[in-house]
Amino acid sequence: MQKLAAIAERAVQICATLAIFTFFVSGVAYMYLGRWKVTHTDYWAIYDICLNHTWLESALLKFNNHSLFFPSFLWLANLRFFHGDQQPLFFAGLTLLSITALLLLIPVWRDKTVSMTAKIMATLVVIVGNFWMGRATIIASGGYNCINSSVMVAAALAFLLLPMMSDNAPRVLPTALIVISAGFVASFSFATGLAIWPTVLCLGWCLRLPRYSVLLLALAGITAAVLFVLLPPHDADLQAAYWSLPSVAYTTVIWLCRLIGSPFSYAVFAWGPDKFYRHLIESSGLALWSGAIGLALAALAVLPQIIRRNIQKSTLQFTGLALVIFNIFALLLVTAGRSAREPFSLSVAPRYLFWSTLFWTGLFLVAIQRAESRRWLRWPIYLAALALPVLFFPKHYKEGLSRRRVMSQAGAGAVSLVNGVRDEQITRILFYNPKKMYRVAEELRARRLDMFADGLQDWIGHDEVSLFAGRHKPRGLKGQCSVVALTQGDKGAPAARVLGQAWEEGNSIPNILVIVDPTGVIRGVARSSMTSPFINRVFYLGKSPPDGFLGYIRDYDPQLQYAVRSADDGILSEEAIAVQIPPTEPAKP
Repeated sequence: MQKLAAIAERAVQICATLAIFTFFVSGVAYMYLGRWKVTHTDYWAIYDICLNHTWLESALLKFNNHSLFFPSFLWLANLRFFHGDQQPLFFAGLTLLSITALLLLIPVWRDKTVSMTAKIMATLVVIVGNFWMGRATIIASGGYNCINSSVMVAAALAFLLLPMMSDNAPRVLPTALIVISAGFVASFSFATGLAIWPTVLCLGWCLRLPRYSVLLLALAGITAAVLFVLLPPHDADLQAAYWSLPSVAYTTVIWLCRLIGSPFSYAVFAWGPDKFYRHLIESSGLALWSGAIGLALAALAVLPQIIRRNIQKSTLQFTGLALVIFNIFALLLVTAGRSAREPFSLSVAPRYLFWSTLFWTGLFLVAIQRAESRRWLRWPIYLAALALPVLFFPKHYKEGLSRRRVMSQAGAGAVSLVNGVRDEQITRILFYNPKKMYRVAEELRARRLDMFADGLQDWIGHDEVSLFAGRHKPRGLKGQCSVVALTQGDKGAPAARVLGQAWEEGNSIPNILVIVDPTGVIRGVARSSMTSPFINRVFYLGKSPPDGFLGYIRDYDPQLQYAVRSADDGILSEEAIAVQIPPTEPAKP
């Protein structure tokens, strides 16, 4: 019987290790392949601040009631030294996310009170919690990931060092300074980072830290809160809504439960067809009731520790409790800031999955540690942990595929801006406010930042012979393309959207193409969107967006015959693809 149990335990270890590898590799791959490559969403407003203020002013101003002081230096440096290229920001965010996972795993593997199987299962939970693509709204964006993961790196570091502030621990003062510094980094990276202060105070109480340590943490927290309030906003803060007390209590509880339960709602409904996916998440009670269960389990895990002040010497348990408490306070801050003026449907918005997923990660860590002392719980908890990657994988895969499509659409929006065309049907993926986007795009263009850094916009209006200095060569360019919609340039002149496919010798796909008129003048540029067949098969099961290119013709004249040439490496193809003009006038967007 013991031999059979040992074999079963080894099998569980192997399965969990394979799941860790699969989830980590696929998560990083989906993040990279579906990352935002251009300025997007709130960053149009953030860059508007950065481009019109000094570094210090840009860092100090609050944006939407959030202080982004510490992460702002990452994109300020990126604008200054890397021309606003989004790739350095993506890798900075990925590094911070990986450091978060590492800091959470250090106490797991240091814990001598739990078995090797428990450590492997805890590692699986941490990897799934951090690299699940359900959180892609945040982690696939370099900027957003820098913000949120800065908070979590600081919080995880504080959790790691907090037990070292006890009376009999060496170098208490340096440790306390690091914990307080981490608290300030969390507080001034994002507003939810303020949750670090009640968390460390609660944990310090449970650890029976000396009074001077708790007092020091409390004073630091009060200082952080005062400084946060005093920081100026970049514009008028959102006005608070005034509700009656019963209404506030009801809304707070419902919002909090739905926030906490949303990861399971997203994971479960991803198993079904996509047709009613979003409606089911918003209207079903799954998020509400799973959140209520999660809150009840959290109360059972946390309240006895607060009452008895006897956190066991299990670093695994302590890390789990820290994650649970921190994310409850973080989600309470979200609830306080949003519930009074936003509908219940937004309580399950994907951006909040970053925090609620970590709540469940902490709860599972506590359960794994508890199962070590209650043998009858071991296998149910282990099997539940093994079921997590299975339950969450459909959403993981679907979101990875969706992000690839979003990346392709964002690239098309960037091409529109590079061509100086106001095609809002294409650019709406980038920002909800076209007026502000086009205004900031002009500033990026003038400073040659982001999508304007490589200077493709300067090609438009130049003769192909003079621009490329006669550099032509045969490339075997083939394909087809046509005008699919009419729009207008930034100065009101007519323009046309062109879609097509192109390939060269060896079936390689050109990245950059130019659209020329009969006189050889470049009237627009185009870029290709492509996925390698291997990546498509392995990660997207052959369902990634089809390869093709999108471009624009400025000063469009339907009486002229336009042609497309490839222009990779600054060398023009001798071959050209004729732009087909439909017999009927294309629709306007």
